[in-house]
Amino acid sequence: MRKYKFFVGGESKEVTDRYVSSLDFDKVLAKYVAMVMLAHVKELAKKGVVGVEPAKRVAKELVDIARSNGEKLYSWVKSKGEMYEDVFEALEAYLHDAVGPEAGRIAIGRSRNDHVAAALRLALRDKLLEILVKLLELRGILVGKALEYRGVLFPFFTHGQVAQCGNASIYFLSYEKAFADICALMTQGLNLLNQNPLGSGAAAGTIVKLNTGELSKNLCFSPEPLPPYYATGSRLFLLYMASLLAMVMAEVGRFAEDSMLLTTTIQRGVRIPRNHISTSSIMPHKRNLVTLEIARAKASKVIGVLTSLLAAYKSVPYGYNLDFQEMNIYFFEALNDVTNTLDVVKDFVGGLELDEEGIKASLIDKPCWSSDLIEYIAIDTGIPVRELYMELARVLQVSMTEHAEQLEEFLAKYGVDWVNAWMLYKLKPVEEVLGEMIDSAERRLQDDLEMVKHLSSNLSQCSRVLVEGASDF
Repeated sequence: MRKYKFFVGGESKEVTDRYVSSLDFDKVLAKYVAMVMLAHVKELAKKGVVGVEPAKRVAKELVDIARSNGEKLYSWVKSKGEMYEDVFEALEAYLHDAVGPEAGRIAIGRSRNDHVAAALRLALRDKLLEILVKLLELRGILVGKALEYRGVLFPFFTHGQVAQCGNASIYFLSYEKAFADICALMTQGLNLLNQNPLGSGAAAGTIVKLNTGELSKNLCFSPEPLPPYYATGSRLFLLYMASLLAMVMAEVGRFAEDSMLLTTTIQRGVRIPRNHISTSSIMPHKRNLVTLEIARAKASKVIGVLTSLLAAYKSVPYGYNLDFQEMNIYFFEALNDVTNTLDVVKDFVGGLELDEEGIKASLIDKPCWSSDLIEYIAIDTGIPVRELYMELARVLQVSMTEHAEQLEEFLAKYGVDWVNAWMLYKLKPVEEVLGEMIDSAERRLQDDLEMVKHLSSNLSQCSRVLVEGASDF
């Protein structure tokens, strides 16, 4: 029978141990916990608080854990058959087992509270860059589609109905801009993730005079000191990231809705990648957008996670509480949903094809040119827009049989034919600046790519220096 105990506190019941333990989830943080502890041990050794030789032995174990992404620690936990409250308790027990009682000295000048705040920031910073890369890839695909289908007629909706027709590039550029704005907000969020909570202890600091500037340098944090109660008791950085994930998925949800509108409105004009659709088990004519239906549900789930996090956060007093532990679990589940969904959306958009003739055929009974026609005639004749609006409205509201005949008469009256009515959108000023919009999107995308490469390179270098110089005291 397995034995359950906490490192401090002796025996406890399995049901309560399992209930409060975050050890299984903490595996995603193990690498970062080891890196934070490594920076701490190096600082303690330099201060002479921990002897150089024990510190080197501890550092070697921490490097192994970091390089194995936590596998070495969790294999040891499995071999012991014991339950620990969290990864910090398991790590302390492991180091005591691997190095001996001297490992107990490294607990000075720190708390799980300031260390988990630091490890979370490191993990979220890496995840933020991963999400940014996926968004950049999606934006690149969208810009490519804007170029590919520039000049192709495309329907645009208001109130769930075809409202106007325009250039297909506008559609793809609109989503690119939305995701570009979210990317900008994400990079601003790095300011929160780069804050250094180390040295804050449990809530009000530690009497050990740590060189927080050196700790910041080792972990690529900002050097500015934080109020310790804020450093350990705030999760604004996590809530900010969660709000950004919700924004991403809100746009994904809208894109899913758009795609379903398009497949029913211009069925002959849009070709969906076959791997994203399935047919009904009894209705072979159907094409169900199964991946986007799931993406839409995932969007709702991620938005729900944000509200859950806010509800949990507002209900606890300042300072560290185990509610934060549960918040981590919810957040990372949402993070995985966003990561997987972005891969699906990238594949969907990349395989999407438009057929202008099919689009026109699908829109033949949907006068998306009506507002353009009214403006064109008003400018040409000087007739008030409202007079033309009422006249055309009466034509469009009659039966389809009469509609075609009366519409022909209306167009002839003002010297416009069917072809010109369809093509009026090309007279809009936006057509003149579309090329500039595409160029701007490409420049923006390139700048963001360079920025992310630079950030990734700096953080990788920082981690490499910390790990490779683990025993340099």
